[in-house]
Amino acid sequence: MIRLTEVGKDFGGPLARLRRERVRALDGVSIHVPAGSAVGLVGPNGAGKSTVIKLLLGYLHPSRGGVEIGGMLPRDYVERHGVSYVPDRVTIPPWWTVRGALRTFAALAELDDWEPRVEREIARLELGPVADRRIRALSKGNLQRVALAQALLADRKVMILDEPTDGLDPEWVARVREILAEWRAADPERVLLFASHDLDEVERVADQVVVLQAGRVHEVLDMAGDGPVPSWTLEVEGTESARLVAQAFPGALPLPGQAHAFRVEAGSARDLGRRMQTLLERGGVVRALTPGRGSLRERYRSSGTQRRGPA
Repeated sequence: MIRLTEVGKDFGGPLARLRRERVRALDGVSIHVPAGSAVGLVGPNGAGKSTVIKLLLGYLHPSRGGVEIGGMLPRDYVERHGVSYVPDRVTIPPWWTVRGALRTFAALAELDDWEPRVEREIARLELGPVADRRIRALSKGNLQRVALAQALLADRKVMILDEPTDGLDPEWVARVREILAEWRAADPERVLLFASHDLDEVERVADQVVVLQAGRVHEVLDMAGDGPVPSWTLEVEGTESARLVAQAFPGALPLPGQAHAFRVEAGSARDLGRRMQTLLERGGVVRALTPGRGSLRERYRSSGTQRRGPA
């Protein structure tokens, strides 16, 4: 559905090129988002996430390579079918009301049944108490919910979100996750692509995660977990056994809210066996050892992705 093939994007005019001052924002980026999937873009500031999004919306043209949505150039696809979009910085005229803003967005999208759609999204995002309030009077969280409401108005096939949960409290982060799941379930062909710094939330939503670094695809993580298992959950009996875990598994991480439970790593099955033998020989009592793929946060950290600088 969405495909970027060896895409490069440079910024700076001809004079900058002569002076070798052009900025290479993307270099050889290839990303495939099949119909029916959700793909998360992660990476440090300046990695190229927002540039990818702007290329997909047709705001920018690639310097090299190709960008397609549904087999069409992005600008052509957007004009013909539309794309639901939430930017990283929501800008709505401050004198508009929430209901008035959503009505305007619905009219711009040329929706026939815009009034029931507006009221549907006001209800879904629980904006009723602020529906007649001016945009300038909204909290950051309420403003973000207005942005999400406008993205949901038209029931598009493709949704692109840039930091969709920014400014939301934990309750609403979870609610947005549910709303996106409902949106996807309504049409199995729908595509969701989103950029976020919230790795825990990306893990919960995405089928696949593209890790960008310095304008390149650093790694693609399959969140179905069908790759090698990098970690295990180890549960032991008693305080003394818990103390011994650190000796057998240096770097073991205690699991929050679970007494005497740890996330441990080993280089191979043989290495795991040796470490478990050490733990048992020293008197450790094991309750359970469970394989787990490791959290996205751990996999992201172990991938060696480093901060590039401000975006």
